[in-house]
Amino acid sequence: MPTWSRVLRVLFALYVIATVIHIGYVVAHEPFAFDAWNIAVDTHAQPITPGRFFNYWLFEYTHSNPRFGQALTYLAYKVDYFAVIATPIAFVAISLAVTVLGIARWPFRRGRDLALWAIALGFAWFAYPQIGKTMFCRAYCANYVYGAAIQLWFLVPVRFAHARGGTASTAACAAYFAFGIIAGLCNEHTGPTLVVYMLAYAAWTQRKTGTRPTLIWSGAFGAVIGFAAIFFAPGQGERYEGAVQKVSLVGRMLNRGINGNLDILRELMLAAAPLLALLAIAAVVGARDRPSDEQQLARRRAVRFVGMAMFAGVTMACTIFVSPKLGPRFYLGSMTLLLAGFIGVAEAMLSTEGRLAPFVVLALAASGYAATHTVYMYGRLDREGEARLAALAASKPGSVFIADAFEQVEDSWWFLGDDFRDIKKREMVATYFDLAGVVFRAYDVTAPLGTTGVQYVPRVTLDPPGCLDTVGGFAFTSTRGYDISGMFGELHVAVAALREQLAGRAKLLQLDMLVEVEGSHPPLPRKDVMVARWRPDRFEGWAAQVERSKHSKTREVVLPKELKGTDFEIYVYEVGGDAKSIGNAQSSQLEFVPWKAGTYWVLACRTDECFVISASRQVGG
Repeated sequence: MPTWSRVLRVLFALYVIATVIHIGYVVAHEPFAFDAWNIAVDTHAQPITPGRFFNYWLFEYTHSNPRFGQALTYLAYKVDYFAVIATPIAFVAISLAVTVLGIARWPFRRGRDLALWAIALGFAWFAYPQIGKTMFCRAYCANYVYGAAIQLWFLVPVRFAHARGGTASTAACAAYFAFGIIAGLCNEHTGPTLVVYMLAYAAWTQRKTGTRPTLIWSGAFGAVIGFAAIFFAPGQGERYEGAVQKVSLVGRMLNRGINGNLDILRELMLAAAPLLALLAIAAVVGARDRPSDEQQLARRRAVRFVGMAMFAGVTMACTIFVSPKLGPRFYLGSMTLLLAGFIGVAEAMLSTEGRLAPFVVLALAASGYAATHTVYMYGRLDREGEARLAALAASKPGSVFIADAFEQVEDSWWFLGDDFRDIKKREMVATYFDLAGVVFRAYDVTAPLGTTGVQYVPRVTLDPPGCLDTVGGFAFTSTRGYDISGMFGELHVAVAALREQLAGRAKLLQLDMLVEVEGSHPPLPRKDVMVARWRPDRFEGWAAQVERSKHSKTREVVLPKELKGTDFEIYVYEVGGDAKSIGNAQSSQLEFVPWKAGTYWVLACRTDECFVISASRQVGG
């Protein structure tokens, strides 16, 4: 009968395997987006060869992104399954490095150490700011996640070197020197802190031991060369459309101002908040003990390591003061060190398995939460991305392509969002496929009826006949989006203003506020679709409600009392897709089930025209 220790080891192994499968699955289903287009354009969609790989890396170093991670980006997009295999390995490798740095030993012999490693593995999902959207974009992942793994493992030998005075064989020093060059090449924001730490630690160790720590000095010199290679790379001057050349480093820091730079540190504190709270909890729990002298010494070392991690995090954040771009990915290195500090504190202060267990449970819960929020989402995104690629490939050269948004449009903790939000990306895709343009149709609560690619067009009848342009046009710029009732109020104000403009020149007999959808296919149920019609003696326009019971997929359309019992036919239209009849205004119940995620309009239609009576965002399928 297996012992509990063996059972726990098996459970830990299953946890690691499940994490690897989860991350590999999500990476495999990442939609073709963001830098995938850049790589395709820059390489003319040619398959990888050794020569093309090195030519691409050289081009990036001299003209764009000189980081070591950009070479890995090329592999991630060009080599089948490279990212699918490398990304979960990097994630697990970071968790192992964090654990080793925290406890200063390999966590393979004791079940307690495996529990600490499990905490490092699970806490990553909330301790690393927006780790999902960084890791599940191959370009970001290669530059930041792979880079963090390399730099953390560069620090692991230093953590162990103190016991040997930091000395090593010539071969080991040469290898560590090369490793330092790669680590220094990984990121220009973490590089300065890495270089200063390595040089200072080498000098401190030599002074304390009286011997030259050859291994540490070798790594430090390698890191200096690597960082110099990235900092002075020709590509730095051309990145971000030459932003580095337009403003100097000091000038950018001054332009950002005190408040702007303090905001960067504030974002660092927000990123660190979960771990700081857990550190406080661990400290309070540990304060209940009466530690021995040896335990007290271990606690002081753990707290000192946390202090060093926090100082390193702040110094890395300060380098962002001169960065043309900002984002949570820049805090990844800082948070890995702080998590290592937490692991050290947990080892020193959570002295019993019972005290450690709640943190392990929290780690497992975080991993489960991450899986439930990414597996389904990326499965959908993969299908949507494949459909978009197929539609683009089938488009005729010179045509305008209508791109319906992914289900997840805005960025979130787990996904960078639909890259077609960026007009430059749409222009790149249009050039790549030789299209006249790409129109992006997505939900937007401030756009007409909550959808981009939709516009209101007034159609007026004047006496004597005339054109609105001759009287200054019609000033109606509603941003009510889904709020049709609110839009009616704005429309009444705009009509009143128009009548004042027309006074003495013409009489407004009728105004139809038509709705036009770019590239609508299939056609809408009627030729004319509008939200309202104004006449001097009456106003036609209605607002219905779409209701849903808590756990049902079915939506019910609740008509306003003015429409009930009339001869209007009721349709549900998924913008850019299908329109389906669900009954008429005399029906006792009007229901539908959304057939895909998107913006849905409810239409009330007569023989030759429809009125939009509801607009809402629905998730279906």
